[in-house]
Amino acid sequence: MPTFKYSARDASGASTRGEIEATSRKHALQKLSAQKLRPVSVSESGSETGGGKSNPFEGLFSIGAGRGAVKLDSKVTLPFLTALKELLACGVQAGDALQLMSSRLNDRSQKHLATVLWDDVRQGRSLSEACRKQDKVFDDSMVSLIEAGEATGNLNNVLGRLVVNLEETKAIKAKLSAAMAYPAFLMFVAFGLVLMFLFFLLPRIEGLLTSLGGNLPWSTKLLIGLATWALSYGWIVALVVVGGVVATMSWRATAAGRLKFDELTLRITMLGNFIRDVQVLRLTQVLSLLLENGITMVQSLHMSERSLTNHAMRERFVDARGKVTEGSSLSGAFKGTGYFDGMALDIFTVGENTGNVVPGLKQLSRQYSDRVDKAIKSFIGVMSVGVLVFVFIFVGLVALGIISAVFQLSGSLSG
Repeated sequence: MPTFKYSARDASGASTRGEIEATSRKHALQKLSAQKLRPVSVSESGSETGGGKSNPFEGLFSIGAGRGAVKLDSKVTLPFLTALKELLACGVQAGDALQLMSSRLNDRSQKHLATVLWDDVRQGRSLSEACRKQDKVFDDSMVSLIEAGEATGNLNNVLGRLVVNLEETKAIKAKLSAAMAYPAFLMFVAFGLVLMFLFFLLPRIEGLLTSLGGNLPWSTKLLIGLATWALSYGWIVALVVVGGVVATMSWRATAAGRLKFDELTLRITMLGNFIRDVQVLRLTQVLSLLLENGITMVQSLHMSERSLTNHAMRERFVDARGKVTEGSSLSGAFKGTGYFDGMALDIFTVGENTGNVVPGLKQLSRQYSDRVDKAIKSFIGVMSVGVLVFVFIFVGLVALGIISAVFQLSGSLSG
């Protein structure tokens, strides 16, 4: 009868490894389940490395072997978790899914990540422990959710919720990028046309008028004056702007600078409201997911606040967590942040009275998701109209200078 090597976790969550005899891999999984063990990986003896055989994954463990280093960051998180979730949904165990992904995936970053995680898992670590080591890919809240999914045997559903949240976040970023693309294109085209008029067409017209003894109209003189000033002192302006940007980024890189910068962005009327809505949406999504999978309120708040990218808001929620730790209600603690209206606080209160705040958090997530979508659409409309008006006015002034000069030149020629 074939022998299968396995790595599993018992009811207490402790890792265990060993061998078991079974007629097939499916039979081995059934025998492990009968022993109240949760299999992490199961493979037939002799199919893995060992016994003097070469390691088929050895070349994969070398980061970017022969083709440059493989960079792992948050960009790989969503596609990797999506692929892992699909395999788990087909009934494949987490360890076996990682092994398959390490050999089948085409994307180098995902393949390398799967290989590294599989190497940790086959040594007896849990998936969450392996993910915790990859902190550039998985944040604390993700690792805690994966750990909760492993403990409750609900890993596939947890990954499904994680993927949905990540897709929503990605969609928001994509909408913002699309909103800025069209105005940026218009500005680029308008700037190119203005440069062509100022530095190629106007000097020729000026030369013709001067040779004919004509005078330039005031609008054309203004444009030529601006062009001359830009050529003479434009580099100074550009240097000051670049220096200001570099100085601001350096200041923002410090802890105090980042906190102050984030506070200032929240005070900008439309931008501040949008940032608050996006951050609250993220918080409610992560918090509901953590609480739904059995993580305590204080732990969930601690992990949720780390998902916030605005440090000023994060500080407020750290204070709120402290109040909850001291015995304050969730609604009372969140009221102190100033980020929730009366209706949202009432939803928290009802959830606390019923002993389950998760439905209320999900409802708030939907509300803030709709609010963010509407804000993005409004931003696209306002930005598009604003840029169009600016471009029309700017190009119109240039056209006025050009046309005035052309008429002046025509009059000089006819005279």
